[in-house]
Amino acid sequence: MKEVNTCHNKNFNMIYPYKNAWKYIEEIQQSENADHQALWNQYLIEPYWDKISEWAPVACEFMKPKPIKNIEALKQQLLILDTIDFERIQQEFIKISQALPIYDDDPITVAIYPIDDDDSIVKERQNGVVGACVFGNIIMHVNPLAQDYIEWIPYVFAHEYHHTVWGHNWYVLKGGLKGSLLEHLINEGEADTFAKHMYPHLNPSWVSNISKEEQRKAWAKIKPVLDSTDRNVHAQYVFGSEALDLPWCIGYYFGYTFINSFLDHNPEISLNDLLDMHPNDIFTRSGWANK
Repeated sequence: MKEVNTCHNKNFNMIYPYKNAWKYIEEIQQSENADHQALWNQYLIEPYWDKISEWAPVACEFMKPKPIKNIEALKQQLLILDTIDFERIQQEFIKISQALPIYDDDPITVAIYPIDDDDSIVKERQNGVVGACVFGNIIMHVNPLAQDYIEWIPYVFAHEYHHTVWGHNWYVLKGGLKGSLLEHLINEGEADTFAKHMYPHLNPSWVSNISKEEQRKAWAKIKPVLDSTDRNVHAQYVFGSEALDLPWCIGYYFGYTFINSFLDHNPEISLNDLLDMHPNDIFTRSGWANK
């Protein structure tokens, strides 16, 4: 695989909604019948959402961070978050942006939110850090009570930043794609491959190897729906589904597998080159189209 090219520094507008959570806590504790959702919206969503979603053509309600009801854990989280050197982390974000070009001068807003300590999947399988790309801007959900969380902030940011670059390239500069499940898988696979390239010592559980038998069974279910544009289908086949007997984050696994298979077959292609390749072409040249 060719090395990733470099580009000019990208400007990031860092915002910290988590700091407003103390006001949320104060009001929760003052009332036995406090409305968690309303207070969360008042203090952690409404002051920031217009900025976070400024490029979104739709409301993106489903992407808004969810209220945290475990108040004692939230207090601990906020105390730790206040000790983080976010200036150093921002420098790491800049390093990531130097490794991947984006042909857009608008700054990217990065919002730091806490995430519920009771979310065991995030805490135990994702080291307490998950991200979301809101049409170019990025939300980082951080649980500092999770093991090794600080190491995973740059990795998850790199994944989401790649989504920003990929989305700008295909939907702003090139007018969009079909919106198929295959495109979704390739998008996730490219994002994790880029993040893994930046942080090769980290091994995300969501792209970890599964057994050959699990792979065979899952692929038999996923391959027939690769052309689907149904977002409900995407959710099941990307994140996994107990009802369909699909393992957790199986779509991330296959996306990552497609990209690495492609790079094995085409070592002259860089990660930057991949951005301009149509997902269908990547899939065909990965060797998986005939499996």
